[in-house]
Amino acid sequence: MSDATREITPRSTLKTIRRQAKRWLKEIEAGDAEAIVRFRKLIPNHAAVPKLREVQHALARDYGLANWAALKQELIAREAAARGHAALVALFLEKSALRYGVRPGTQSWGEYEADRLARGALAQRLLERHPEIARDSVHAAVAAHDLAAVSAWLSKDAKLADTPSEFDGWTPLIRLAFTRLPNEAQSDNAVAIAQLLFDHGADPNALFSDGTNHFTPLTGVIGGGENNQPPHPQAEALARLLIARGADALNGQALYNSSLGADDITWLDLLWNETEKRGETRRWHEPVRELPAPPLDYLLGNAVPRQPKRAAWLLAHGANAQALNAYSKQSLVKQAMLDGRSDLVRLLVDNGASPVALDGQEAFTAAVARGDEAEASRLLTGNQEFLLSPAPLFVAIRQGKSEIAALALRLGVSPDAETQDGVRALHDAAGSDAIEIVALLVEAGAEIDPIERRYGSTPLGWARHQGASAAQIYLASRSRDVEALCQAAEIERLEALFAEEPALANAPARSGEPPLFCLPDNDTSACDLVEFLLAAGADPAVRNAEGMTPAQAARKRGLLDAAALLETSLLPLGEKVAARSADG
Repeated sequence: MSDATREITPRSTLKTIRRQAKRWLKEIEAGDAEAIVRFRKLIPNHAAVPKLREVQHALARDYGLANWAALKQELIAREAAARGHAALVALFLEKSALRYGVRPGTQSWGEYEADRLARGALAQRLLERHPEIARDSVHAAVAAHDLAAVSAWLSKDAKLADTPSEFDGWTPLIRLAFTRLPNEAQSDNAVAIAQLLFDHGADPNALFSDGTNHFTPLTGVIGGGENNQPPHPQAEALARLLIARGADALNGQALYNSSLGADDITWLDLLWNETEKRGETRRWHEPVRELPAPPLDYLLGNAVPRQPKRAAWLLAHGANAQALNAYSKQSLVKQAMLDGRSDLVRLLVDNGASPVALDGQEAFTAAVARGDEAEASRLLTGNQEFLLSPAPLFVAIRQGKSEIAALALRLGVSPDAETQDGVRALHDAAGSDAIEIVALLVEAGAEIDPIERRYGSTPLGWARHQGASAAQIYLASRSRDVEALCQAAEIERLEALFAEEPALANAPARSGEPPLFCLPDNDTSACDLVEFLLAAGADPAVRNAEGMTPAQAARKRGLLDAAALLETSLLPLGEKVAARSADG
């Protein structure tokens, strides 16, 4: 925006900007005419008293930026620069790449932020403001896709082509494969950089691990996975080059990741053709790393019942129609029948699978899945216990068909039916971001915050973990799960709950720890939450079962700014005043 009336100065920080927003909100709430006029000029047609988030949005516009997220990114970039060149480069290397939940420099999965677009956007902003980053090391040059800089480094020392980074242990080729910056023009250099790295000795089968699974450069360029990570913009050309230079085309993790997306055979075709060139297609029938069954049979189990195009390809290339699903150990024909997929039933039977007869609960589930209300009603006669199984609702979620869920609920299937480990349809729908089905379940009276026994989480927790934004927004406005609300940084909902029950600020959350131990993965969002919780009376000196304070727990998770904020809150009053004065 070009009409900014405020200017970010060297003394501006996230702390000072947050304080500005809070002061402005207090002035508005107190009826200060000048503060109200200023707000309405920036946010027209907003007659009601604004919330803090709306004031933050207005403040961002006053600084000439589109929104609060953009203002925070700008300040993060500036603060990194103020901490020095090394901190700037480290932040760039961290944020520029997909990391599949693995904290840099570790094999620790599950406690690191998800691969969101904002990560790459922040890295791109850093690079644009500080182009000298690309000249820091061969790793920074590769992440920036700067061909000239990579060439300069390798001309000095060819061994750098395969030297792991001290920051995260990745080789330059791994970094190239997993980097995702929102600038496709830069990515045009990727193939040339890969060729250069290979010419200087890069290992095409280098990898990093999450402690169980292995992620190679081929895995990285293909992308995909449980959070639908994007492929590299030059994915196909890079994949062909990697395989030509010795990468194993039968990459179990890449096959798994790509099986979770759309009904598409692009990568199946490419990887099959590359193994065929080498006379290795037999390996598709043999065990490979990362997959619990031979690739063709395992992938067929993943394709049924949602991906008919992939299923047909797999059967045409030798998958066994009689194979069992690797997880449920169930007949694939039965799975297709239970989901009402007569097209896949015919395909499997035509390729040698034995027909299956269903009865009891399974017959009822299949009838609902087919939309055969008359047959489903007939099967219910004398069998009201069928209504206690969530199976028909799970079918609706897998198929993405709200009409199946509506029929099941109309017939009387309980919206709170659950599996043996307590997973309910609302958990599954929330994690899948099946917002229409989420709404149907809630309207039918589904409990909002049931805790399943598999992960000990609520539907909101599932939505947050899977990045299911629509379901998260819908459920957050109704949930009382303080832990998930904190982890999702749903401050507005927390404000409402704490207004009703102030003691929640220090009460044990679902995990048994108070809210200050339930911070989001993103440091900026964690700071926002910490400020809110401290203002609500949360005790920063409390300790958890491991004897750690919230600050120590945050620092252990790498939430360094949030940890600093918590540590400052523990200072004596005089030192707090001095610290605030230093912040401006």
